[in-house]
Amino acid sequence: MTLKLPADAAAWADTWRGRINDREDFAAAAADFEATFLFEIRADDRYDGDPVRFLVRLADGACTEAALAAADADHDFAMRGPYDAWVDLLSGELDVSESVMDGTFDVAGNTMTLLRRQDAVSEMVAAAQSIDTAFEY
Repeated sequence: MTLKLPADAAAWADTWRGRINDREDFAAAAADFEATFLFEIRADDRYDGDPVRFLVRLADGACTEAALAAADADHDFAMRGPYDAWVDLLSGELDVSESVMDGTFDVAGNTMTLLRRQDAVSEMVAAAQSIDTAFEY
């Protein structure tokens, strides 16, 4: 089933949680890692709506929650970027590491921890890319 972003964002988040947990490489990469991530899709020239925020909680190699979040949701790490960049990332046209390094996405949190857990982040992104997603804008 194709999910639309941003209209189906809540269902998309739920699907993402399942896809993350289906990835054996994620379980290995995220073992003994507890963290909460905030992923934010921001308005840009292509999409002028409200920001869409996903909160993703990890504990001991599993995604325990993936849901829509408020702007003030507590998190350890955040990745924020314009809608157009998210479309490219989720479509596989952007590499997550390169897009963070070149400033396409703003990242907040302990950089050393993120570097050590880069494989877990890459697996989360790969899980997101595996969702059949249609972009409304």
